[in-house]
Amino acid sequence: MRKIIKLVLLTVILGFASLFLAALISFLISQVIPGDPVLAYLPDSWTQPQYDIMYQILGLNQPIIIQFFRYISNMLTGNWGLSLSISRGFPVYDLIMNRIPLTFCRIIIPLIVGLVLGFVFGNYSMKFKSKKGFRTVQILSITGFVIPFILLNILSQFFILNLNLMVLWILLTISVTALTILLSRIYLDNLSKEASRKRSNTIFILLVGASFGIIFLFLIQTELLSFGGIGELLLQAFSSADYYVINVIIFLILFSFPIFIIFSLFSFFLFGKIKSHYNLKK
Repeated sequence: MRKIIKLVLLTVILGFASLFLAALISFLISQVIPGDPVLAYLPDSWTQPQYDIMYQILGLNQPIIIQFFRYISNMLTGNWGLSLSISRGFPVYDLIMNRIPLTFCRIIIPLIVGLVLGFVFGNYSMKFKSKKGFRTVQILSITGFVIPFILLNILSQFFILNLNLMVLWILLTISVTALTILLSRIYLDNLSKEASRKRSNTIFILLVGASFGIIFLFLIQTELLSFGGIGELLLQAFSSADYYVINVIIFLILFSFPIFIIFSLFSFFLFGKIKSHYNLKK
C-alpha cells in the first residue's frame, strides 16, 4: 500500500512540476514571438498616447513576475485576447475553439484505441517468460512503433494525409499500440517483487514521458500538415504575426503534453491494479 501511495504522489508531483514548467516556458516564448500584443486592441489609425494607455491597461509595464501570474490567469480562464490579422477583433478563444474538435478527433481516437489494444496485447505477451520471448516482443514493438512514423512522414510529403484521415488513424493506432505493448510489459514486470528491488518507478515514469512525448510531438507535426485544425491556424498566425493566436496555441501545446503524460501514467497504474486484483482472485 505504501508503494502505491508513493507512486501516486510521485506522479502527481511530477505532473504539477511539469505543468508549471510548461507554463513558464510558454510565458518566456510569449515574450519573443512575432506580433505586438497591444495592436490587437487598437483601431487601424492609432496614436502613441493611445498605444501607451493600452500598454498599461494590459499590464505590460508591470514587473515580470506579475506579468507571469497574470499570463497564467488569462490562459486558464480563457481570456485569450483578440485576433490581430486572421480575423481582426475576433476573440481568439472562439477562433481556436472552432478548430479544436477537428484536432481532437484526429488525435484522441488513435490514442484511446492504441492504449486499449496495447494493454490487452501487453498482458498477453507476459506469457512469453523467456529472455528470447521478451526480446521478440521488444523487437516487434519497436518495429511497430517506428515504421508508422516513417510511413506517415513519407505520406505527409505528398499531403496524402489531408485526403484520407483513415490512413492517419490506422498508422498512429499501430504505433501507439506497439509502444503500449512494450511499456505495459515493462510495467507488469515491475510489479513483481524481484523487479521492484532492481528497477525504479522514476525510471519508468521518465520512460513513459519520453516515449509518449515522441508520439505527441509527431502528432503535432502531422497536424501542421492537416487542413482545418490547430496546426493550420498556427501556420497562418506565424505568417501574419497574429500575436495572441500564436501565444495561445503554443500554450495549449506545451500545457497539454504533461496532462497527456499524467493520463498515460495513471492508465498504466490502473492497468496494474486491475491485473493484480485479477491475479489474486485466480
